[in-house]
Amino acid sequence: MTSRFDELWSAAAGDGASSLAGVVLGRSGGEAEADDLLDAWYRERADRIECSLVLDKALRLLAGLLADGEVSPRRRRQATRLIRVIEDVRREDHDHP
Repeated sequence: MTSRFDELWSAAAGDGASSLAGVVLGRSGGEAEADDLLDAWYRERADRIECSLVLDKALRLLAGLLADGEVSPRRRRQATRLIRVIEDVRREDHDHP
C-alpha cells in the first residue's frame, strides 16, 4: 500500500509543468510568461494538495464521530452522506489526476 505522499509525488511528474519550457520560452517575453504560468501552476498544485489533506482529516474526524455512537440519527445521516461525497471526490481525483 502506498502512502498519501507517494501518491502525490507520483501525480506531480505527469501534471504538465515541464511542458511549458519549449513553447513559452521560444517567444518574445517568454521567460516572464513562463514564470507567471509556473507560479499559477504552483499555487494550484499547493491548493490541491492542501485540499486533499483537509479532506483526509475531515474523513477521519467524521468516521471517528460515527464510531463513538453519540450522534443523533439526523447527524449520523448527514455525516454518512458527507463521507460518501468525500469518498466520491477521492475516487474521481484518483481516476483523473
